[in-house]
Amino acid sequence: MRFSPAVHALLLAGLFALLAWNTGCVERKLLVRSEPSGAPVTIDEEEVGNTPVEYEFSHYGTRRIRVGPVRDEKGAVAFAASEKMVPIEAPTYQKFPIGFFWEVLWPGTVVDKHPVEFTLEPPREEYGEKAAKDVMKRAQDFRKKALSPAPEEQD
Repeated sequence: MRFSPAVHALLLAGLFALLAWNTGCVERKLLVRSEPSGAPVTIDEEEVGNTPVEYEFSHYGTRRIRVGPVRDEKGAVAFAASEKMVPIEAPTYQKFPIGFFWEVLWPGTVVDKHPVEFTLEPPREEYGEKAAKDVMKRAQDFRKKALSPAPEEQD
């Protein structure tokens, strides 16, 4: 059975419309958790919320993730911040040419999740109250020295 060129073009247009309407989708998510939870999260210098947080991204590669610090009711640091450079590799089904099938032809949605865990530690002593007082004392000594008149040179 032969179709006329107009019917053939109409069938081809219908096939393309069906493919465009029924395109696939891949959702890429970075799941950031910490112990303790509730710590602020920054990914690539963008604040994304508090742990546990789910961050959607478009491209694979290395991400800079910073979690913390966690502060107590008085505003003092209870848990120090932690930072990692996290490489996010594309799974096999996202590499060319297989990725074309999942991104364009597959009728469903594929979710690609990458969990990242952080364990926050209490702040080190070098960041405590004693260290802050030492820094202030050194700053005051330096200021006194800088503001005192220069000794006169003798010939």
